[in-house]
Amino acid sequence: MTYKSQTVSAIVITENNATTLEKALSSLHWVDDLVVFDRGSTDGTLTIARGFTEKVYFHPSKNLTMVRRDALSTGSCDWLLLVEPDEWVEEMLRHEIDGVLLNTPANLNGYTLPRQLKFQNQWFSTPVGEEPNRLLRLVRKNHWEVGEDWAATLKVGGDVGKLDRPMGYAPYRTVEELFNEINGQSTLSAYRHLEAHGVSSKDQGTFSLMIKTKLAAWREFIFKGGIFKGITGQTLAMANTVEVFLKYAKIRALTKK
Repeated sequence: MTYKSQTVSAIVITENNATTLEKALSSLHWVDDLVVFDRGSTDGTLTIARGFTEKVYFHPSKNLTMVRRDALSTGSCDWLLLVEPDEWVEEMLRHEIDGVLLNTPANLNGYTLPRQLKFQNQWFSTPVGEEPNRLLRLVRKNHWEVGEDWAATLKVGGDVGKLDRPMGYAPYRTVEELFNEINGQSTLSAYRHLEAHGVSSKDQGTFSLMIKTKLAAWREFIFKGGIFKGITGQTLAMANTVEVFLKYAKIRALTKK
């Protein structure tokens, strides 16, 4: 028998995620309310979503902040769990959530949780001494807000707790998908860097570009241990190094006089 004092709505925002969505939604079978907000999928995503819940809505806006606000507002339960379509809730995380919600203090309005990357059937954990990929994903109803920043960051008023069990995520399945993602992320990173720091001569020199790339390689292959994680880990380390190179190469191209 499961004892629950508070209910949970899971919120998933989709856009052409047919390859990953079934795993994400299957992992949410335990929630009290499942809501899917779609941004215009054409690949079968809607068919998959409707197999799990009747609450499937279309949102025409391309503004992630607006979509996330409307999606979270649709959740009807005491707590809202935001899950991306390439993520899934591991069984131990589910049990941890059930446990903490039995005794959550009134002044605590959210929980952060770590994510653990899975690529080509291999798990990659955070190295000792490094902060995990931790995100605010579980929030109390009516105590949250969504930022206007590029990532539409979820926030809460009041105290925030920490969950220990990770959420799995697999944003890419193949090496090709990995490097396509790296290319897109490097472009976003270049624009965000310029927005935050403006144009600087430090970002335009060849020497600076080489130093940043070498430091990235050292971090990925040595500090994070990519060199010891087989061909898959080495591929990820190389991709993350290339992302840094592309970011600053694109900054130079965007600011070239």
